[in-house]
Amino acid sequence: MKKTIICDLLNIKYPLIQGGMVWVSGAKLASACSNAGILGVIGAGSMNPELLENHLTKALALTNHSIAVNLPLLYKNIDEQIEVCLNKGIKIFITSAGSPKKFTSYLKDKGCVVIHVTSTPELAKKCEAAGVDAIIAEGFEAGGHNGRDELTTLTLIPQILKAVSIPVIAAGGFATGESILAGLALGVHGIQMGTRFMMSQESSAHKSYKALLKEADFKATQLMMKKHVPVRLYKNQFYQDLLSLEDHCASKEEMITYLGRGRAKKGMLEGDLEQGELEAGQICGLINDIPTVKEIVANLDKEYKKALDNLLLSSPSL
Repeated sequence: MKKTIICDLLNIKYPLIQGGMVWVSGAKLASACSNAGILGVIGAGSMNPELLENHLTKALALTNHSIAVNLPLLYKNIDEQIEVCLNKGIKIFITSAGSPKKFTSYLKDKGCVVIHVTSTPELAKKCEAAGVDAIIAEGFEAGGHNGRDELTTLTLIPQILKAVSIPVIAAGGFATGESILAGLALGVHGIQMGTRFMMSQESSAHKSYKALLKEADFKATQLMMKKHVPVRLYKNQFYQDLLSLEDHCASKEEMITYLGRGRAKKGMLEGDLEQGELEAGQICGLINDIPTVKEIVANLDKEYKKALDNLLLSSPSL
């Protein structure tokens, strides 16, 4: 795979980042990804400071390569989480769900790399102004929480590349070597994949959920709660209940009350396939296996090379 400035920035072999998913991206997945030559990311959104410290300790014992932490900035204990990461020697932070101004300067002063997740060109400009090192531009195909504007990856990426001069990492709808080549052809410097690595042996997603996604098709997910907290969900009974509430014009308070607490844990980690919140990207319809991370990365590299060779054969002038 082509090396880019993201490889140098993050000290990784391939320009790939594993998405930091709640209840899925623990020490086992992050360390396996790092050992495979990509950036492994611990998803701290589902972890209190003590649990985060435990996962960091385990991950750092399992790899000598780069480890990052994804930190949604909206949580009340974010300050404690950051200090835990700094105390464990973490130097790469991926921030989301909040203002990039909040901690970027503080982390940069500590010698850290800061990457912020964006969903619009407007926010991308604010990230650059805040001093982040790179941007993850996430199209609405992605699983989990999304932007309200429903910008697809293919339309979002060119607009963000036009808006900023710092490195851009594309996310949302990537799961194959061919898609990596397409993303890099658009001009981005790296690719983030979430659902592809959730569907790995090392992820913490419940085996029943992985088995369910293996059978998913193109219409298996939908972006829900657009007026409140947009999130792409697998269409289970919980999704149907949310859809019914929306159809009956439920208030924001009613929606949030029904959502409650612990839904994502109940679904993705504990395997309640009916009443759990099951977050997945649209690309799940293309994924029908559950290999090891090492096998995934090797296959992505093989697919990328084959796609590049085919392109060069069909267009010798390139």
